[in-house]
Amino acid sequence: MKFVLIIWVCSFLGPNACLPPMEHPKVFDSWYECSRTAHKESAKMLSKMGYAYVNKHQIGTKYNCKPTYIY
Repeated sequence: MKFVLIIWVCSFLGPNACLPPMEHPKVFDSWYECSRTAHKESAKMLSKMGYAYVNKHQIGTKYNCKPTYIY
């Protein structure tokens, strides 16, 4: 089984305040690799948005490592 990483960038100020999901281009061989990459990519995204913006809009990320049988 392989895994596809999907990440959402959201504002936690209100309900349904997420941007459309972004699919990572790499397909992962394990949940472990997918999950670790989700955290690394999330940290990069927050850094690019900057301290002030993330705090003002209470930005965070959600992710899913979706199982796939397509290689």
